[in-house]
Amino acid sequence: MAWISVQQRLPDPFTKVWVMTDSGRKATGYVKSSGEWFIFCREVAATKPNVIRWEEP
Repeated sequence: MAWISVQQRLPDPFTKVWVMTDSGRKATGYVKSSGEWFIFCREVAATKPNVIRWEEP
């Protein structure tokens, strides 16, 4: 699948997807119902990145 910009659209809430951060790191995560991203990798999440793209696994 192709990467989708978060400006274009977001995935369905609580659907696990691959995310690309503004620092170029890739991890899995999901969007909460509030629109906030949750990133599973603690190392990536600790840097408080902005998600710029996502794709379905």
